[in-house]
Amino acid sequence: MTLVSTSRKAAPGLRALARGLAFALGGRYLARGGTGMRDLVRMDPTIVLFSVGPGGPSFNLVVDEKPLATFRVTAHEERVREGPISRGLFASDGVRDLLRPALPAKRLDDGWDLGFDGPQRLQYRLRLRSVGVDGAAGP
Repeated sequence: MTLVSTSRKAAPGLRALARGLAFALGGRYLARGGTGMRDLVRMDPTIVLFSVGPGGPSFNLVVDEKPLATFRVTAHEERVREGPISRGLFASDGVRDLLRPALPAKRLDDGWDLGFDGPQRLQYRLRLRSVGVDGAAGP
């Protein structure tokens, strides 16, 4: 299972995005509150943490206490899903390579980098820029 959370004082829109991702992954969303990173890594070996920094929203993928990838969200869209729900993640080839094997994803070829279906007929699409694991620009 995957644990999805946000920074402690996240805006409602960022929390909704995190809840949608947890739903798509079949994982668990945790409202962070006073929970520290040390406590999060004890709860689950795979963590996706959404936060907002000077460059805008981002998410970090942490596996076994080690940062695996960091992405800046450069654009996102929330829309009403048409048709049946699709479980799991959908990602462009470059993003899929960076997420594997921690977060397997099916191919997404609609011009967005990451997509998933959330609850209540919501569908999310994100445009991402990899910033590596240490803030340095990635591939």
